[in-house]
Amino acid sequence: MKNRAFTLIELLVVIAIIALLIGILLPALGKARATARQLKDTSQIRGMMQGMVLFAQNNDDDYPLPSNLDKADNTVTGSPPQLKDNTRNIVSVLVWNAFFPTEMGVSPAEVNGDIREYADYEFDEPRAAQGSNKKLALWDPGFRATPEDQDDGNFNGQDGAGGFSYGHTIPFNKRKSRWSNTFVSTEAALANRGPSFELIGGNDTGTWELINDSGNNSNYDTEVGQTSNTLLIHGTRTKWEGGVGYNDNHVDFENSADPEGITFTFTGLNAENRSQRDNIFVNESDSDRSKQNSQTLTGNASNGNAYLRSYFVTGYTTGNNAGATIDVFYD
Repeated sequence: MKNRAFTLIELLVVIAIIALLIGILLPALGKARATARQLKDTSQIRGMMQGMVLFAQNNDDDYPLPSNLDKADNTVTGSPPQLKDNTRNIVSVLVWNAFFPTEMGVSPAEVNGDIREYADYEFDEPRAAQGSNKKLALWDPGFRATPEDQDDGNFNGQDGAGGFSYGHTIPFNKRKSRWSNTFVSTEAALANRGPSFELIGGNDTGTWELINDSGNNSNYDTEVGQTSNTLLIHGTRTKWEGGVGYNDNHVDFENSADPEGITFTFTGLNAENRSQRDNIFVNESDSDRSKQNSQTLTGNASNGNAYLRSYFVTGYTTGNNAGATIDVFYD
C-alpha cells in the first residue's frame, strides 16, 4: 500500500492555521504575563509593608527614621541629622534587619535598566560606614536606592545602578505623622514609583495630566511625564497604574495616580470642591491643591497630603521654617 504524503496546498493550509492560532494566543499570553507580574509586584509591596509594620511594632509605631537610629554617627554623618532620612538609608535599615531582602526592592515589572537588585549588600562591618568602628554600623550605607545615589558617601563599590523600584512617603514636617503604622486605610505609604503631573482646568475642578516633557532626562533630575519609564511598569504611555500600600497594611492595584480611595480636604477651595482626590506623586498645596515645589519642602511647600517618591536629602533647615530640600529621582 502506498503512503500518501501531504500536498503543498495542505502544508500551506496547516501553516496558515498554526499562524492564526499563534496570532490569537500571543495577546492572551502577553496579558497573562502582565497579570502575573502585577500580582507578584503587589505581593512584594505587601511584603515590604509587612516589614515596615514589624519594624514599627518595636519602634513606637514609627517606620524607619535613620536620624533617630544613628544618633552617634556610627553609620553615616549628618548635621542636622535629618539629612540621613533619605530613601537609600531607610530601605537599607529594613534590609539590614532582615525585614525583606534586597531582591524584593526591585519590581518584577521594572523597565529601567539602571534599577536592578543590589547584590553586594554588606551585613558585617560595611565598608561604607563612616564611623571609626564599623562594627557599630546600623545598616550598609553603600546600598543605593536610585542611580543618583552613586556619588554619595565614601564608597562607590557598585556599578552605578539603584536597587529600589518604589516611592514612599517623604517623612518631613506634616507628612512625618504619615510615616508610621497609623492603621489608616486611606494613607498611602509605599507604591510603584510614578511620573510627574500638572493640574489642568483650575484648582477647583481641574484634573491631573501628565506633563508634556522633552524626554531629555539622562541625569534623572528633570521631571518627566509623558516619556516616563514609570508608565510602562504596569500602565501605558498615557496612563499610570501600579500597586499602592496603605497604612492599615493592605495593598491595592490602582489605575490612577489619584486613587478614588485617597481624598484630602483642601481648605482654600470653594466649599463644594474642598474634598478632592489626592495625587500621590504631587506635592499639592494643602490649601488650594496647586502644585508646589517638588523638592523644597519648607514654608508654604510643607504640606500634609500624600507625596510618595524616592529621593536624596540635600539640605534641612530647623526653626520656624523647618523643612527639607530633596533631590527627587525622576525617570
